[in-house]
Amino acid sequence: MLTAALSSLAWKVQAQERVSGDVALDRALKTSSLTFEGKPFHAVMKIGKDGEEYSGRIEFWWVNSTKYRVSVRSPSFNRTTTVNRERTSEVDDGDYYPKWLETFVLAVMNPVPMQKNVRGRGISVDLGEEKGTNCIRHDDRTDGITDYLTYGMVCFVGTEPRIGYLYAFNYSMSFGDWKKFDAKLIPRIYTTHILNEENLVGHLTTLDELKKPDENMFEVDDVTPPDERVSTAFVSTQTGEGLAERAPVIPWPPVREGETEGSLILYVRTDRRGQVREAQRYNADQAPALAVTALEQAVNYKFKPLVVNGVAQQMEMPLVIRFSTRIVDPIPVLSVADMAKQTISCKPKSIPQGFLPKGTVITLRVTVNVKGETVNVRPSGGVCAGSCTLLIGPQNPLSECKFSPYSQNGQPTLYKGDVEITAP
Repeated sequence: MLTAALSSLAWKVQAQERVSGDVALDRALKTSSLTFEGKPFHAVMKIGKDGEEYSGRIEFWWVNSTKYRVSVRSPSFNRTTTVNRERTSEVDDGDYYPKWLETFVLAVMNPVPMQKNVRGRGISVDLGEEKGTNCIRHDDRTDGITDYLTYGMVCFVGTEPRIGYLYAFNYSMSFGDWKKFDAKLIPRIYTTHILNEENLVGHLTTLDELKKPDENMFEVDDVTPPDERVSTAFVSTQTGEGLAERAPVIPWPPVREGETEGSLILYVRTDRRGQVREAQRYNADQAPALAVTALEQAVNYKFKPLVVNGVAQQMEMPLVIRFSTRIVDPIPVLSVADMAKQTISCKPKSIPQGFLPKGTVITLRVTVNVKGETVNVRPSGGVCAGSCTLLIGPQNPLSECKFSPYSQNGQPTLYKGDVEITAP
């Protein structure tokens, strides 16, 4: 009995281990990165649904960082890359290498491409299943509109730990369904974002040790010169704006809430001719409706080709777009008392013990659609303005609450309302 108790105590101590961010990152790479101190492998990833625009197949043959082969296949772009020491062959079929496709390649070969930016930050993390996910981040942004080049986050799960989620301006990936491979735990499910924050999922369907590599597969008879490769360079907003040739006049739609003047930032990626081919929402001062309009208009931007060492390259950058609109048909915002009248049933989930002082009353603002379904919950000022974002993230205390639809001018409408709950 005593032995079992001590064993349980030892596990809890390990599960709540506190280490530096650098140590956590090194351990996570050793645990869950195939190419970090790993054995040669052969892997196949399938992305999306066959036949759809965002779908593909990636096959990897990896011996080490100086000898590997990667085959990328998708409806719009195919590539076979062979690396053998200083010799590289790149055979492309298509004039544009999509970001979403490149992201999945990175997720297997270099899962933390921004690691140099999060190292040396003096951040400690608590590891362990009881702690859930823990993150290290860097944020060197200044006030006002910036390029957002210097923000990144790496999150860990488990006691080992494993790499769970990463986010930077030009890279996002979450990992799941880890299974044992040799001495590692390798994810089989990979999820990134496309367009207006839609999920795109890749599945690692094959993963085997590459025991007897076929040396003929890695031979490079003809090295591909730089001007025949499709490469991408990241540039600042200032550099990108200096290359702008055409910017559309955007007809901003009216909005129901928020600021009427401001700016939003998109991630955009051009081909080698300077035409925008991909755009994603990154940051906005305004409602999602304006971000949708901005995304639709982003493809109408045209830049001069970005030339690096005499070679035209694809370009990715933060595109700052300024908007001017007006409020029409404002969204109703109900008080706590009026929201109580809209409540059909609501038994809030308990706030974790010790999260806030006992008896603290916090206010959460609920967004309810025309069917009476809860679509969003956010802190609503006061004591909960900042800290409760952490509370709402992993577990919405109002997820089981039901509300009545609300009508304005005789028509069902989206509405918001405040709900109070008390900390135990």
